[in-house]
Amino acid sequence: MNSSQTLNPGNGIDRAGFAALVEEHQDKLRNFLFRYTRNKQDAEDLTQDTFVKAYRNIHRYDSKYSFSTWLYTIARRTAYNHFRDSKPTEALEYDVATSDDTPDVEASREDEKSWVWEAAKKLKPAFREALSLKYVDDLSIEEISKVMGKSQTNVKIILFRARNQLKKLKNIENPRER
Repeated sequence: MNSSQTLNPGNGIDRAGFAALVEEHQDKLRNFLFRYTRNKQDAEDLTQDTFVKAYRNIHRYDSKYSFSTWLYTIARRTAYNHFRDSKPTEALEYDVATSDDTPDVEASREDEKSWVWEAAKKLKPAFREALSLKYVDDLSIEEISKVMGKSQTNVKIILFRARNQLKKLKNIENPRER
């Protein structure tokens, strides 16, 4: 079931359909919020708060845009509001999907992913957020621009600069791999 079949902002919402959307998006959204909080319970609470806000404000949803983009925007603002008075933690987690690669190739790839997200902790928060939305949450440039409240050009620049910073960090830490 897709968002346009479930959501009809002009005529209300199908509760069972919204429950299906929650089921579809909750794990990714919780992981997204966990990267902000580094705390499972906070991520759970913020995920629930996000869905409550989405349900209450469904009349504001514009179906010409992706539901997930709208939801991530609510989640991001909910997290910022929650931690407004305290400095948010800055962890990035990456769940590795299973693959058919040999164990040594998979181990090498896992080491590289681990290094990337450790190095990303040294980047500006906007750089980390853009990288996470792009490579972990698999959002498009357009969706990232809406979630971050920036132009698509600005998001492309942020991603470009973030990748360059990671390359520089890699060259500093591993000069033989240039």
